[in-house]
Parts: sequence; structure tokens; C-alpha cells
Amino acid sequence: MSDPVTLFPNLLPAARTYGPVGVKFWEGEEAILAGMKEFADGWFERRRIGTHAALETARRMSEAATPLDAVREYQDWLSGAAARVLEDGIACQQQFLKANARLAPHLPHTSKAEAPPPEADDRLSA
Repeated sequence: MSDPVTLFPNLLPAARTYGPVGVKFWEGEEAILAGMKEFADGWFERRRIGTHAALETARRMSEAATPLDAVREYQDWLSGAAARVLEDGIACQQQFLKANARLAPHLPHTSKAEAPPPEADDRLSA
């Protein structure tokens, strides 16, 4: 059986070369997980608020004196639900922006395309 040291003699230089890349990767992973947790915590809080609002709305609708009162309760609940959906979208967009900000420095840069030269005007003047 061969000695393990002789099977992999030059691992230390490779570890020194690729080690910082691995550290950066796992730091990025940690940041992404923190962002996902932040988003998920906000999402669950909005769902908790929405569930409580739906419960209260159901109670008030069942106690409404007129159909118009019941519709008003429903409209109030619906406006809150729409606001929570909008908040979900904004929170998601913020997480994408944070992720893009972390990724952007590592993407290859391309030069901006130059504007095409203006074409000669072929129209005849009057």
C-alpha cells in the first residue's frame, strides 16, 4: 500500500491558491441564507397578520346588520390583502437587488455598444 503523502504530494499549494475562492463562496452563501431568512420571516409575519385579519373579517361579516356592511368588511379585508401581496413583491425585489449587488462585481464586464452613426437624410427639402 502506498503512503498517502506520496499519493497527494502537492495539495498544500493548491489549497493556498483555491482557499480564498472557497472562503468567498461560503461567505456569499451565508449572505444569501441571511437574506432568505429575512424574506421568509417577513413573509410569515404578513401571513400571520393576513390570517388574523381574515378571521376578524369573517366574524364581522357574520355579525353585519346589512349586506352593505358585509361588503364593506370584505372590501377592507381585500385592500389589506392586496397591500400584503404588494409588500411580498417589494420584499422579493429587494432580495433580488441585494443578490445582484453581490454578484455584479464578479460578472464579466462588456463594453457598451456604440451608437450607430446617424444616417444621411435622403428626403428632399421643399
